[in-house]
Amino acid sequence: MQYPSKKSAAAFLKRLLRSSAGIRLILVFIAVLLMSSLLVYLIEHGRNDGFKNFFDSFWWTIVTVSTVGYGDRIPVSIGGRLIAILIMFLGVGAMGTVTGRIASFLLERQMKEEKGLLNYDRLKGHFIICGWKREMGIFLNRMLTNNPELEPAQIVLINKAAPEEINQLRSDERLKDIRFVSGDFIEERDLIRAGVREAARILVLADHYTQGNLQQIDSKTVMAVMSVKNLNKKAYVCAELLDNKFEKYLKLSHCDEVLLSREFSRSMLVSAAQGAGTSHVIFSLLAHESGAQITTIDLPPTMIGQTYEVVRKMFSDGNRDLLIGLLENTGNLLVRKSEALRETQKNPNIDRIITDLRSIKELSANVPVINPPDSYPIKKYTRGIVISGSTITEAIPV
Repeated sequence: MQYPSKKSAAAFLKRLLRSSAGIRLILVFIAVLLMSSLLVYLIEHGRNDGFKNFFDSFWWTIVTVSTVGYGDRIPVSIGGRLIAILIMFLGVGAMGTVTGRIASFLLERQMKEEKGLLNYDRLKGHFIICGWKREMGIFLNRMLTNNPELEPAQIVLINKAAPEEINQLRSDERLKDIRFVSGDFIEERDLIRAGVREAARILVLADHYTQGNLQQIDSKTVMAVMSVKNLNKKAYVCAELLDNKFEKYLKLSHCDEVLLSREFSRSMLVSAAQGAGTSHVIFSLLAHESGAQITTIDLPPTMIGQTYEVVRKMFSDGNRDLLIGLLENTGNLLVRKSEALRETQKNPNIDRIITDLRSIKELSANVPVINPPDSYPIKKYTRGIVISGSTITEAIPV
């Protein structure tokens, strides 16, 4: 169970100030304090050294109504003491009401958070995961390990998992701050509650809770990507498919990265059947715990227009990262196409424009070019594919 945060208390105060009843209540409370302070000052002034000015009486009123009771100033007249009794009752009632309201608000917020009913539409630059996996805890832990810059509080899950499953997920100390939206990730209103409009990355999983066959699961994935791209064209969207025949629909929806999970499993099995051990190699490069991993890194802007030979020599010069190729057209595919279209429109050559438009139409995101020739040119929005780290953790004695 998560404890109420300072943000929850701040949200309560904002909610109170936004309501007309809350504002009236605050104004009445302030008026009572000022009136009580004025009466005590008029009664005690001149006969009580503790009330030399209005601020002294106002200080005494605040201390009394908050039930602190320092005792540095005490009314001596009957009228002053009667007012003190009224202020004491007012303080006890006010403090009880305020703390009760705050506790009720925090409890209500806690229950909504557990049930996935809170809105996260004010988040920015976060990561949304649509759908649910059977071993979601293991998946999220590995994802956080592979992405050390990603904080659990930046992750918003949107799915139809039961609150008990989410609570079990959050029982992991590492995942306790993960946010959850209960809903259907193809519904626009649920995506908006998850803050899709300001999200930086969105992952659409082949949902475990989608009823039906593989085609129905993949159809929902395609609809989710279309909904996401309609609400946020700048987000980087990755989707998991079970059947590769739906891949073309995701490309038409400008999905930036498509993972064919069943096709990948089949490819691994085929590699294993060859008896060459390549499945172990691939798994070692994908598993962060092995020490070595395959990843992509940014190339310096000065490398644009250079040849692959220049980049390869840059990596071989005292760098332990092993360059094995290039990844072209990285980032948001729709943004890349829009930029390429603007550049094409500046060309006065009609024949050249037609050729460029065809290439823009066929543009694909994240195209790997493995071990190209040294003369291969480095294009814009290209990253280097490297193997970093090592599976050897101790020095080998000579």
